[in-house]
Amino acid sequence: MKTLIKIIFIVVLISTTNDCQNIWSEGELDYESLHLMHNRSVDSIKQIIITDDIEKPAILYISAVKYLYYLKSETQFLISNLNTEIDTTFALADERAYWYKAYTNIFFRGLLGDVTAIEKMKIIANYASYFPRFLAIKTLTEIGDYNNYNFVIDGYNDAPELFINVLAWYGKDPRYKDEVRSILFNKIALANSTLEVIMLTIDLNIFSNDGSLLLNNYFENKTGQERYDYFSELGIINKDNQPERSIYALQNETNDTFRVKYLPNPYEVLTYGSLSNRYLEPKFINSLRTLIISDTNSTLYQMRNHYILSYTPAYPDSSSLTNDLLDNLLDYIDSVSTYNWLGDLAFSNELKNILTTAKTNLQNGDSLACRTQVKAFQDLVDNVYKDSLNTDPRFVTIEGWKFLYWNAQYILDRLPEPATNPNLVVNLKNSLGNQIPTSNVKYYEGSWKDAVNNGDGTFTVITTRATVSIRVFYEYASQQIDNVPAQNNTYTFTTVNAAVQLKNSLGNFIDVGIVQYYAGAWRSFGTTSNG
Repeated sequence: MKTLIKIIFIVVLISTTNDCQNIWSEGELDYESLHLMHNRSVDSIKQIIITDDIEKPAILYISAVKYLYYLKSETQFLISNLNTEIDTTFALADERAYWYKAYTNIFFRGLLGDVTAIEKMKIIANYASYFPRFLAIKTLTEIGDYNNYNFVIDGYNDAPELFINVLAWYGKDPRYKDEVRSILFNKIALANSTLEVIMLTIDLNIFSNDGSLLLNNYFENKTGQERYDYFSELGIINKDNQPERSIYALQNETNDTFRVKYLPNPYEVLTYGSLSNRYLEPKFINSLRTLIISDTNSTLYQMRNHYILSYTPAYPDSSSLTNDLLDNLLDYIDSVSTYNWLGDLAFSNELKNILTTAKTNLQNGDSLACRTQVKAFQDLVDNVYKDSLNTDPRFVTIEGWKFLYWNAQYILDRLPEPATNPNLVVNLKNSLGNQIPTSNVKYYEGSWKDAVNNGDGTFTVITTRATVSIRVFYEYASQQIDNVPAQNNTYTFTTVNAAVQLKNSLGNFIDVGIVQYYAGAWRSFGTTSNG
């Protein structure tokens, strides 16, 4: 006697989640459904669902449901009308239209948040005709239901290309993992094309990291287009390790046409999320700098140089805490020191001390004081980088400057700014970034006028003009700058170190010179020491 199971899909709104959370992935509206429905009115499409009977073609009904679902404006209609009976006596092949419609109703009710759809989908997986049953089993694998292995393995033996992906999902179940893994490994070994290898390793990767390892092995042992195809796929499934693969290919690829493809545009790395941010880390930049390219006229050589000149460090994740960004910046000090992009241990410790103070300020709730310290850090890095004449052991290369300066800026962008002075504040700093007292500041407003001395080494220009010329006086000399914005602005004059050497005609240093400089009169600069 045949068992009759009837389940009536009664609309009970309480069983449908309010936010219509999908139970399984929704996919996309296929072209066939779009083609069948796009010239019909919404009302006529609804009538296809409302007046459905067993004689009506399944494809028309299914397309109507899909179209209304992806329209995203008929949710309530679908909740109210995707009703059916499941009768397990409908198992004959000529009743497959019935099962297609039943599967469609249950599938889309699951997308609409009906939690009872799971148990109903299991009935489809056990009683439906062949292909709707396959679809139900495939859908259930997404939620971790692996109770139809015999059907799947039999189906794979009959139609391997159809069942291979579902079989791979069953590899997530410990009961079947080893067998599924062995099947996929054997199939990969017999693959006839790069595309087939890629598709099979993607399936293997569903339940095992062996997929990525195999794909990486193919990448390293192929060349030309094959290697690049494997590289591109690895960038999708394992993008964080792409920078190392790029360096490997740049070092080992013999085909110049393909070599250049492994170096991305740094702007695209910074802007688009499809490329790993690790392309903007010190390790990758150092690998590029040390990459040996014998042909200095090659495209790769030009691209490498452009990359090094134009990159900027990656933006921090918006969810990262400011305290974590300060920790990262402390780590960057060690990183750039390792690559000899920052010199002198005392200088490194000075930078770390500034950031440690900034962290303490932040933890104490004083974000303005934290900002002051981070700005001092940034200014010090900037001044040491620019002061190429300074003979002390401190130095920052362009690479070190980028990572330290810009990551400091990313932190400053998060911290509140102090209240601005409505006027123009003028100060003078030495090459180390330390403020030094100027004797006077003048500004031009029809005539030269004295700025207000603030008593802290700064001067304020009070004017209604949009721009002015300003002149700073220091050590018997002056410097003038024109067209300075005069409202809500701070302008800093900066001194630079000047080194004087005394050599004889043979180029050897000598120590018998007294150096003077002229500023209104000849003034002492000092006596040479060791030349």
